[in-house]
Amino acid sequence: MFAEPAAAQLLPEQPLSIAGGRVVIGAEITGTFAPDDPGFYNYTSYEFSALRNFRLGVSAELRANDYVQVLGEVRLDQGHLFEAYGLFVRVRPWPRRRFDLQAGRIPPTFGAMTRSAYGSGNILIGQPLAYQYLASIRPDALPSNSDDLLRMRGRGWLSNFPVGNAAAGPGLPMVNTSRWDTGVQAHGVFSLFEWTGAVSTGSLSDPRVRDNNSGRQLAGRLVARPHASMVLGASASRGAWLSRTLETEVPSAADVPHARQVAFGGDAEYSAGRVLVRGEVIRSTWDMPRVTTPAIGDALVATSVLVEGRYKVMPGFYLAARGDRIDYSEILGSRLRNTWDADTWRLEAGAGYSVTRNIMLKGAWQRNRRDGGRVRHDDLVAAQVLYWF
Repeated sequence: MFAEPAAAQLLPEQPLSIAGGRVVIGAEITGTFAPDDPGFYNYTSYEFSALRNFRLGVSAELRANDYVQVLGEVRLDQGHLFEAYGLFVRVRPWPRRRFDLQAGRIPPTFGAMTRSAYGSGNILIGQPLAYQYLASIRPDALPSNSDDLLRMRGRGWLSNFPVGNAAAGPGLPMVNTSRWDTGVQAHGVFSLFEWTGAVSTGSLSDPRVRDNNSGRQLAGRLVARPHASMVLGASASRGAWLSRTLETEVPSAADVPHARQVAFGGDAEYSAGRVLVRGEVIRSTWDMPRVTTPAIGDALVATSVLVEGRYKVMPGFYLAARGDRIDYSEILGSRLRNTWDADTWRLEAGAGYSVTRNIMLKGAWQRNRRDGGRVRHDDLVAAQVLYWF
């Protein structure tokens, strides 16, 4: 009761508006604390744990007029100083219509969780597996055969292969929310439907500023709101994911020019009173060139399923839980047949308490399991403090 007026005097509660509203600045500060994650279940493509991080994100919007705006966001993440997370121009040809074009380093097009996987949009602390957990495959290195790939099961945080870049490095998530892609995006709303389409440089697993191949990603998302309490979504993406250097180094890569990552996703959300329930299914495939035998035959497949929910116990306090898993397709090695990466699942439960409208405390317990790798299970307790305006 007494913290809110004191905090309001010290910290801004609304985005800062400058120059008559032409410049608007907002920020989000997040401190997340947890013990070591020995299985690297929360490791990100930025090579740090999402549960042990201090993040400062500052976003700005410059409104030149009713037709043109410039939007950007810079972040201070662990080990990465003020990287330009997003920077794009938004053009509204018809200001009275809900249609706009964006160009630059643009927001993600695919998936329901891309804007809510971290920070105030996340009802828990850990990120959904599909948007964070690293599989062993890399854009700059290839296994020469299926045995090389099977040896890296459960090693996505630090994998290495003999073809291409031989140095050990992090693998790829199904959907990378640590970075935004570079390209052009169109967005519109018509009646109950909201749609987004984009052409960009990288792939769903590997968004990029600079092109590393001559391919392009096409992505689209359609959202329907048949009722005020219900949201239904569908997403699709197709983009080249292998580095150009590998495509020229591996002669057989000519069989799969611009090796593609193709992904489809479906999601649903229902909210009523104190209850919010969400679910999402994503299936991704990656083309793999044949190098030597035993060859990796078909494209590699990963399928993720997520269900999460929140219950508001009282104003400012809620309980939440999430069940989450990724399953991988099987390949045949010289001695055995197994999934190309270790099937992984996670259960997370926790609570959130709003000290003020824009200051929140979270606590969560996380159980991780997988059927391969050096560390096959761990249990973690995490805490998070958020402030935003």
